[in-house]
Amino acid sequence: MKKYYLLVLAVFLYGTTLGQDKVYKKGGEIIDAKVIELGTDEVKYKLFNDQNGPTYSLDKDRIIKIVYENGRIESYQSNLADPELYADQSKNAIKINFLSPLLGYTQFNFEHNLRPGRGYEVSLGIIGLGKRQELASVYDQTSQASTTIYREARGFFAGGGYKFSKMPDFINKGSKYSHILQGAYVKPEILMGLYGENNIKNPYGNSTQAEKESIFFGGLLINSGKQWVFGNAFLVDLYGGLGYAFDNSRKNNNNSGEQYYSQNFAGNHFALITGADTGVGFTAGFKVGLLLNPTKN
Repeated sequence: MKKYYLLVLAVFLYGTTLGQDKVYKKGGEIIDAKVIELGTDEVKYKLFNDQNGPTYSLDKDRIIKIVYENGRIESYQSNLADPELYADQSKNAIKINFLSPLLGYTQFNFEHNLRPGRGYEVSLGIIGLGKRQELASVYDQTSQASTTIYREARGFFAGGGYKFSKMPDFINKGSKYSHILQGAYVKPEILMGLYGENNIKNPYGNSTQAEKESIFFGGLLINSGKQWVFGNAFLVDLYGGLGYAFDNSRKNNNNSGEQYYSQNFAGNHFALITGADTGVGFTAGFKVGLLLNPTKN
């Protein structure tokens, strides 16, 4: 008899849940409901325990998901963050720091969007692939002639950062990014490089000579910028950054008593400028690029 009552109780409990939908709200509330209509922007339902009562409506922006009686799950999110809205847009772009060749190097970048508002960017710079930089014009007392000595820097640097794109202060129904790669952003970045260059040394003022110096530099920066996309094909990126930086340049850390003839490029590491031995560095640039074709599903 006891088993019989338990069986009846189990059948009763199962029957109370049969046909029941569950609406999960963003505030944590779970509504036992019977969904009767799905609109473009709202869901209409009746309370499961009062199906002859009033019909309620709830904006989809306030719903996380609905679990239907048959186990099917339907998830919701704000339009701005819905990846399906951007299925026809390019998620990848290649860029070049437009003015970098005038500064003695060439920098390439690749950007990939992970989801609305999030992405990453990596960079590779070739030091020496650009305009030749004059280090100094020196006068040789022996030959009694002036000689131009160039910096002749050769090397590379690499960096990478995670991009956080700015979200709007409010979201209207049906709104979306004009392009998933467009907008203001903040990007923490790690940057490191190595190169060799000429260094003119003039100890005690008796002679002038050029010697090779190997320089290692790096930094942890916070970049802020804004990116514009035109026609899902072309982009412009304007940015600047500030953070921690270091290098091993003797021009910045001169404890040997030697006097260096030229300090024109002290702390100038192409993509990263360091403030001598202050530990502060900054960067800036103007990039242009092309968007790669979106993946066809």
